Amino acid sequence: MSRDPELTKLLVQELERHRRALEEGSGKSDAASLDGMRRALHALKGSAGLAGEPELAAAMARLERRVRDGAPDARDEAIETITTAVRRLVAGEPAIAGGWPEPPSDLSPRPIDPLLRSQYVSEISDRLAHIDEALGWTRDEPEAAGDVYRHVHTMKGAASAAGDEPMAWFCHGLEERIRGGGASRERAVQVLQEVARYRAVLGGLLEDPEAALATLRGLLPRARTSLRPPRPPTWADEERGTETTDATIRVSAQSVDRLLDHVGGIAASRERVSARFERATSQARELRKLRTELAEALRLIGPPRPWGAPAAAIRRVERAAQVLAGFGDELDRVAEQMRDTDTALRDDTSAVKRLLSAMRQTPVRGMFGRISGAALAEARRKGCEVVIRITGADEMIDRRLAEQIVEPCLQLARNAVAHGIESPEEREALGKSRAATLSIGASRRGGRLVVTVADDGAGVDVVKVRSGAVEAGVVTDVLADAADDQTLLELLFLPGFSTRAQSPDLLAGRGIGLDIALAAVQKLGGTIRLSSKRGEGFEARVEVPIETGLGKVLWVKAGGLEHAIPVANAVRVSVNEGPEADRIPHLAACLEPRSMPRAAYAVEIDLGDDRITVGVDEVLRTEEVLVRALSPLLWGLGPFAGAVVRGDGSIRLALDPHALVPRARALARVPEGRISEVPSRPSRPPSLPPAS
Repeated sequence: MSRDPELTKLLVQELERHRRALEEGSGKSDAASLDGMRRALHALKGSAGLAGEPELAAAMARLERRVRDGAPDARDEAIETITTAVRRLVAGEPAIAGGWPEPPSDLSPRPIDPLLRSQYVSEISDRLAHIDEALGWTRDEPEAAGDVYRHVHTMKGAASAAGDEPMAWFCHGLEERIRGGGASRERAVQVLQEVARYRAVLGGLLEDPEAALATLRGLLPRARTSLRPPRPPTWADEERGTETTDATIRVSAQSVDRLLDHVGGIAASRERVSARFERATSQARELRKLRTELAEALRLIGPPRPWGAPAAAIRRVERAAQVLAGFGDELDRVAEQMRDTDTALRDDTSAVKRLLSAMRQTPVRGMFGRISGAALAEARRKGCEVVIRITGADEMIDRRLAEQIVEPCLQLARNAVAHGIESPEEREALGKSRAATLSIGASRRGGRLVVTVADDGAGVDVVKVRSGAVEAGVVTDVLADAADDQTLLELLFLPGFSTRAQSPDLLAGRGIGLDIALAAVQKLGGTIRLSSKRGEGFEARVEVPIETGLGKVLWVKAGGLEHAIPVANAVRVSVNEGPEADRIPHLAACLEPRSMPRAAYAVEIDLGDDRITVGVDEVLRTEEVLVRALSPLLWGLGPFAGAVVRGDGSIRLALDPHALVPRARALARVPEGRISEVPSRPSRPPSLPPAS
């Protein structure tokens, strides 16, 4: 909306009048004063909108809500905002600095009513799925642009109703940006490209609004470029995954979720029963030991004699021995009963969990449809040709797991197109086909789901990653030289460490990138593994546990701490001896770089296509335990898959073998005594050449 000088002058007068009224009411907190402040902000909201200052109107609306919520500093913020707006308007500038997509300084996430959150998240997720589907269409662009506009408008309304201010603000700005998308085919193409550009932000605002706002505040405004209608991308029609409707169950998904939560509580109770059983068994052993000692004391005393121990004293000792024997036998019976109860609880809990989990199963085909649509939309924006190849679309996974991993997989697919795939002309010059291939697949490996996103593009230059990592100070020269390609690729997950020399955008470089995708997967107890061949392609493999909860682990001790290793991965335990014993990396050094003596035992860890041996001080026992999700404070602090709460209330950490193996392999190559060297950080961050 254009600004009218007369309206602007009237707006300044209105702002000045209400500012004086707010200043006069400072220090008052009675109902009448608060109601007057709310009415003043409401009036200024309308005046700003009429004067062509939508950002100021939105700021007044946010302040009005803060007053309604009882924020103690709302009056001071309102006075400061109005003062700044008057100064800028008098100087001929917009009332609020910046503009969409740069968020206002006062915009921040607020908690959503728990009674509304579930329905709100479901609605926004559904609209995002429809947007991805519209972006993937290759038919009538004006129709697709019109559908996208309607979905963004609906998301804005839902966010406003739920109190999600960042989402409502962003959708409002995006709605204004894409208005009139159906006017012509050229305009429709621009609208679709605009929405595809900001699709990652929409997902980020739903999953992690604080990180998404931080990303937007870090982006530099870019001039709009002329856009031409891109060549429609091609599909491998016989392998295309299509959206299917999930089978209906006769109970609500929320009921299934609550039942599974109760099953988790039962499993925790079973752990306490198991701990009590262990204590009862230990106490029975102690009582039997005392009984034996009393019997030995009676033998040494011998029979009653006139000059020896009184007969009454001996009889008391005998009775005490009999009572101890009875207590020991009773504790044995209790321990046996508790053992039976523990076994029954474990079997019943596992059976109920399997049945309930089966009710929540869905094929990954629907998720793959969303990922394919996003990849094709990015290919359309970039002007390249992509063929999507899908495998394992009928693999069944938990609905909640599918909802949680779709965003990281979407980001990986967009990165593959934005980073790795060359233009058709470049591919022809390299002897490749004009159309690149993006492969998306799913498979089960034991108790884990593996989702792969692979392209046949440029790949990553690992040599440049190594030099860039040393220059950035994130790794020492010694570790960089010793690290293999797999370990160096893990550095791409570090925030701010990018192989892209251009200015970062919403799809790469910083903010919603590989680091946030990895964080989302780690929240599920999983990890992302990268592999690359320079000039041949890049692959990202997301691995997450299909079922969280009960699992069989091997307990080991390293550096004075106990850790759990999944039995499925700990394939061999042996005494650490021989000529290579000193080169086996100690588990404690893998968790925290430090010099450690030779480990007493060696545990061989197998990942199916990779294996390595780590050293431990003690090998304790195998046990079936309940592995819980890690606290947010522990995400990314080490190669940990979850936490185990013991019967006495103490906590132990379960290791993630897939994250542990790269660390162990790198340490195995480091010269002895140089593990704990500290890298020297440069005065400025590195700038690496473009890669995947």
